[in-house]
Amino acid sequence: GKNDYPAYYIHKKSQFEKLPITNSDIIFLGDSLTDEGEWSELFGVPIKNRGISGDTTDRILNRLDQIIESKPHKIFLTIGINDLLYNSSSEEVILKYQSILKKLQLTPSTKVFITSILPVNNTLTRYFQNNHKIAEINFKLKKLATDFNYEFIDIFTHLTDENHQLDSQYTSDGLHLNGQGYLIWKKIVAKYVIAPE
Repeated sequence: GKNDYPAYYIHKKSQFEKLPITNSDIIFLGDSLTDEGEWSELFGVPIKNRGISGDTTDRILNRLDQIIESKPHKIFLTIGINDLLYNSSSEEVILKYQSILKKLQLTPSTKVFITSILPVNNTLTRYFQNNHKIAEINFKLKKLATDFNYEFIDIFTHLTDENHQLDSQYTSDGLHLNGQGYLIWKKIVAKYVIAPE
């Protein structure tokens, strides 16, 4: 069920609760794709990684209060692929996303960046997903970002090949990214991460 959080999630969440966040912090928030990124080293600036492998929109909601209570400077949110792997509908993902954004709006000083859900490569993976469905959700997320006056960042199209699959040069399992994949991500979001105020 929804409340059966895995041990990894419980441990990470509890560790995060012991680590302070300040109002000058940049937070990367999400699932394994965020968790696996060495963000501080990629960007050469301090970034707090609040990714938890396996996370869903639901699980983000469950730990969001602790992240926003200190009003971090920026949050980069990348979430949703696991919802789809658990067979959530596009509508469910968007509704959950709305709940997350409503909560984030309570701290107007925090700049929020919504990163597109990333593609998968169905020839390489056991994580089969419909990339057209992902693209559709991204389209809705872009609109949602506009509604909330947040920045939407499209990474999906930068990682796809001509068949609209996650390009095999960026992954070995069809879902997660290798170093080259993270460099593409970095290239696209760099201006938002290190933008002068």
